[in-house]
Amino acid sequence: MTPRLRALGGADRHEALAFLAESPIENLFLASKIAAYGIDRRRLGNIHAFERDGRITSLLLDGGTVFVAGFDPEALPAFVGQLGPVRRCSSILGPSVSVLGLYVGLSERWKGSWGNVSNIRKRQPLMLLEQPPEAEADPRVRQLTRDDYTSYLDASVHMYTEEIGSSPFKYGSGYERFVMQRLVDRDAYGIVEDGKVIFKADLGPKLGRQAQLQGVWVDPALRGTGLSVPALSGMLRLAMVRYPQMSLYVNDFNAPAIRAYERLGFAEIGALATVHY
Repeated sequence: MTPRLRALGGADRHEALAFLAESPIENLFLASKIAAYGIDRRRLGNIHAFERDGRITSLLLDGGTVFVAGFDPEALPAFVGQLGPVRRCSSILGPSVSVLGLYVGLSERWKGSWGNVSNIRKRQPLMLLEQPPEAEADPRVRQLTRDDYTSYLDASVHMYTEEIGSSPFKYGSGYERFVMQRLVDRDAYGIVEDGKVIFKADLGPKLGRQAQLQGVWVDPALRGTGLSVPALSGMLRLAMVRYPQMSLYVNDFNAPAIRAYERLGFAEIGALATVHY
């Protein structure tokens, strides 16, 4: 059968999840969304499958984030054509080889809309932890609540701006709702002193036994004081009661962070890439 690109619908949910489960850590972002919302254009965006002999070899989410799952060299030009000249997303995420191939194809064909980026993280080691860290835990770490909202929002904005190089408000006011939802969902952890969040770490995508660590931030005045490893150890011990398989991805140039994650027991299992607009 000739390879083909096919738009997925609600009836394809099980097939899409089965494909994503072949690389569950790598594909957690998309799998968690499909598991929660189904294949729903209004909630997620459009999902397209590249198939060979009726079998999915790669998936594309065309939404607020473009996510590509799996690697098939012939899928990338098909995805480029499907995404087209009008960019609606704020980022591209997925396995590094697929993301970089997709970005090159898009930026070469439609440079004006796809070539103007905030930054490109070409290689972000994907790391996995499957047992609570042995490192000493900071006992001050706790789940944050809505009472911590104002300071947690400030910390989240600082973290985002440092990481991405632009404000999270550049696309509107939705970031406040996103931050509040993390508090509501009990996915935010931190240390609060005198009403101020001095350390925070969040849970991102979640599915079954696994979750992804995101949004790690330490007050700049306290960096280099040895706070991060005990604080993360405390956060992970709390979070892994709910999600015993914890993953993360980190910029390859952030050597101090990688060393800290290794001290906590994380091991590299792959690499993602992100293009931010």
